[in-house]
Amino acid sequence: MRFLRNCLVLGLILSLVAFTGPALAMVAKPLAGAGDGACAPDRVLVKFKEGVDKAAKGRVHAKHGGRVVGEIPALGVQVVAVPAGSVNEKVKAYKAESAVDYAEPDYVATAVGIPNDPYFGQQWALNNIGQTGGTPDADIDAPEAWDVVPGSPVVKIAILDTGIDQDHEELAAKIVANANFSTSTTVDDLFGHGTHCAGIAAAAADNGLGVAGVAYGCGLMNVKVLDDTGNGYYSGIAAGIVWAADNGAKVISMSFGGTLPSITLRNAVNYAWRKGVVLVAAAGNNNTAKPLYPAYYANCIAVAATDANDQKASFSNYGKWVDVAAPGVDILSTLPNHASAIGSYFGVADYGLLSGTSMATPHVAGVAALVWSTPYGTSNLAVRTRVESTADKIPGTGLYWAYGRVNAAQAVW
Repeated sequence: MRFLRNCLVLGLILSLVAFTGPALAMVAKPLAGAGDGACAPDRVLVKFKEGVDKAAKGRVHAKHGGRVVGEIPALGVQVVAVPAGSVNEKVKAYKAESAVDYAEPDYVATAVGIPNDPYFGQQWALNNIGQTGGTPDADIDAPEAWDVVPGSPVVKIAILDTGIDQDHEELAAKIVANANFSTSTTVDDLFGHGTHCAGIAAAAADNGLGVAGVAYGCGLMNVKVLDDTGNGYYSGIAAGIVWAADNGAKVISMSFGGTLPSITLRNAVNYAWRKGVVLVAAAGNNNTAKPLYPAYYANCIAVAATDANDQKASFSNYGKWVDVAAPGVDILSTLPNHASAIGSYFGVADYGLLSGTSMATPHVAGVAALVWSTPYGTSNLAVRTRVESTADKIPGTGLYWAYGRVNAAQAVW
């Protein structure tokens, strides 16, 4: 199935962001667009300098007509409501205050996956020896890795996305935690993207059902940072990253991105890294070398996509800032067993084929989880180094990505 770039747009939206005060119901508003520079029209992110007391912060907010509606405590960032249409003006005004460390818009990020064990034989990304229409050994050698370890149940992979189907036959028993950082009223997946990524990373295996996940022995954390229409803001992502890090995630998988940098988003990534988490993020689907965030940040493994011929997928972003590649074309995985925006693209209920660096990302997250489950898993730096250093140096290595296409077997042997 072809990669259909213009069929669906998936984004991120702010939720109740770890509020320290009374919960405020924030109404989900359709974004005017998810292109470059899009941001919340009536909200900014503000961080005060260390030592500034509550009263002083209040005076600054009163001066500029700001109202605190949420907070990301671990980052010291306040989510501040401002008059609609005044974001640029208010950011400039807050920056001019001596008590303020930084202020910035609440930018939009967009997901990078687009739609296009009985089914294991059709999971070419895990094992494609003998399959037609592709190059032998363009896969990540998952079965060989499983001879060593299928993943430990104490290793948890946080899927930051649109949610995970709560009663899917391949996923329900794998979900060890749920958190909702979206405006949706449910942690369930009403879009489909998150369920697909979760299945790639850790769907149950050897159970006579459906597909197999890369790290099928590991647990899944459902961290919903995308709403049911797929729109959202960096603040929701940052809050989700912090929550996952604080609640025991060993790997964070992020199949989304925005074109603009953010201090808040970078600080959230760095916070999780300091907590010992391996962060994996999609490089993007625009066939460009331009950065995508959070993948571009140094403490994320940036992931490009390859096809069944072990070549760079036509849509995949690339460049010196991209770390590794993984299969991302016509990837078979789980889809919600209820109505969702992404329907079945496989002809079988609850499963479907999707393409994108969104699909490549959970493959890498799964490999990282497998490494965590071995004696190599002594630290996040050790795990990341193992994933990158054992990658296969396929054509394009050094040009499109730094290390190669990941190889699960080599990573755990």
